Amino acid sequence: MRHTIEFDHENKWVLTRFRGPLLIDEAVALLKTSVSFPEWSPAWDRIIDYSDGLLGDLDVEAVQRGKVALGEVLSAAYGGKPTLSAQVCADPIKLPLIKYWIGLGDGDYPAGLKLFDSIAEAQAWILASRAAR
Repeated sequence: MRHTIEFDHENKWVLTRFRGPLLIDEAVALLKTSVSFPEWSPAWDRIIDYSDGLLGDLDVEAVQRGKVALGEVLSAAYGGKPTLSAQVCADPIKLPLIKYWIGLGDGDYPAGLKLFDSIAEAQAWILASRAAR
């Protein structure tokens, strides 16, 4: 699969990088895969990087369907535990769809769901948010 999952054991977050065309079914499958790894824990936060992803095949209906499917996986995996979800994308062409995605899911992340231009900014936000708890 061209998309990747990276576990950072020291910082306890999962970094998912989308590369190439992104389909909702692939995003759901990737999340299911990440929560099935032995090193995964519901205490881990998530960073999702769309920088190299191609979102041209996604439409509003696919995004809405994805929210439902991903929500079911997240609910089962995290059991309602509040975690942070950092979305990364600096591409102005992709931003409207990513912002729409965040708007759909914002209420599902009481701990936080935010958009960043870089992975480093996302990592800093997660660390600062944890320190403030």
